[in-house]
Amino acid sequence: MKKILKCIMLIITLVIAGFLLLVMIGFFGGDDTKNSDNVYFYEPEKKKQYVPSDILNPGVLKVDEENIPDKEYSDTLELAMKNPDIDISPEDDYMRNMDKIIKEFKSDRYIAVYFISEKGETEAATTFAKFKIKEIDGKEKYVFLTKVSSKSTKDAKSGIKTSKGIALQLGLSDALQDLNVNPGNRFVYGVVPDDSVYSLKVEGQEPDEIVHFTMLGKDYYLWYYLNLNSDYSGDTLSYEIKE
Repeated sequence: MKKILKCIMLIITLVIAGFLLLVMIGFFGGDDTKNSDNVYFYEPEKKKQYVPSDILNPGVLKVDEENIPDKEYSDTLELAMKNPDIDISPEDDYMRNMDKIIKEFKSDRYIAVYFISEKGETEAATTFAKFKIKEIDGKEKYVFLTKVSSKSTKDAKSGIKTSKGIALQLGLSDALQDLNVNPGNRFVYGVVPDDSVYSLKVEGQEPDEIVHFTMLGKDYYLWYYLNLNSDYSGDTLSYEIKE
């Protein structure tokens, strides 16, 4: 089980890195405009079909969820994150801690949690983790499936405008569908450091919710769509936002 989880995390990391590189390379191929109200518009020159990661990479090794032994399930999400089989380096062991839960997404079979882990007053990490739910002996229990994490330090500064950063996050979204608790829907999310996100529209649609939170004394905003209505790939989605 441990080797399988390590393989999955490595594949996810490589897929995300590849998508990020492709998005960064192709980003300026679209039409960027700004009107007199300082609203930034992005419309790609070419559109590509949306293909979620489980179709794009049919050979990727996945956890056989139905055959996970009952003994591997935990009574709480916090205990499920303590599973030693989760591939987290010793220096980042604090990332197993759910110090502050920002948002939970739940269905009958899965629960995904976006949370903060703190390492003193100068370093913290956000993690989006997905767990499988199973009723065992009349009680709901959980087992870890996958995650995406990002570390930050107190003196870190954003090197890209929110209007440009949205494009990177949309470009990554197709490869992150394993975090979706409702397979079949198109879950899209991102995190930005300023409140201009309240003006965001992707393919003319407003986010289902924007959740404000603070980390290391700074403001952040989690935005998401539970089921974005579009047949276009993440890196060719049109969007608008005030700058």
